[in-house]
Amino acid sequence: MEAEDFIDDLRAVITFFTIVPIGGSHDISRALKNAWLAIIIVPPITGLLPGLLGYYLSLFVHNNLLTASITYLLLLVLTGLNHIDGFADVIDALMVRVSIEDRIRILKDPHRGSASIAMVVLLIIMAISALTNLAGILWQSLLIAEIMSKSTCCLCGIIGKEPSYKGLGWQLTRYSREKAHLIIMAIIIGLIITYLLLGPIGIVISLGSMALSTLLFIALQRSFGGAVGDLYGFTLEISRVITLVLMASIIIVNLH
Repeated sequence: MEAEDFIDDLRAVITFFTIVPIGGSHDISRALKNAWLAIIIVPPITGLLPGLLGYYLSLFVHNNLLTASITYLLLLVLTGLNHIDGFADVIDALMVRVSIEDRIRILKDPHRGSASIAMVVLLIIMAISALTNLAGILWQSLLIAEIMSKSTCCLCGIIGKEPSYKGLGWQLTRYSREKAHLIIMAIIIGLIITYLLLGPIGIVISLGSMALSTLLFIALQRSFGGAVGDLYGFTLEISRVITLVLMASIIIVNLH
């Protein structure tokens, strides 16, 4: 029975964080309770698979920009665009000087403002630009970026403030605190994988990315009265891009 429960946990997490059809129930609460598993099992799907496609594509298409664009767009498709939707919602809510209650209402509004659309485009451009300079380590970069994305999200869940209403953010924050020891263990495993792929510099990049993204999360949650669900989606997206930009920046500096 325990083995079946664990398989159901895996299915719930993969179903929540990706669009991969693996069957099982779409139990969001179960996925959030076991979000720590996402640090290990989701990056091979959303990071490694697009990265390997990009690697083999580069053997035939000698255009780094085109390869990076196709690779990153595939990554976004595999996430179901759910996290980037949260990123856009947060941008929309931050664009107005209103109360916390009004910002929450804006988060729930399905319409998109010009600012959020522009920022989503800018975020994607930054990611693709970074990947263009990471052509030699494309799959490694995407795998590490996805590990850091999920690691930062779960880490923020441990330190996040529970929002006033019991939505997805409230659940993830509550469950992350309960599973803090498992989250720390999964993050350590993720850092070990990073070290094996990029060595000490990979650890420096990863810790720097997590620190920057977590500080941003802490600052922004004050604007929403706590760690709301869309803010976690924002963190998933921004931490991935920060990781890629840091990698590309260090590589460019080393080349000079």
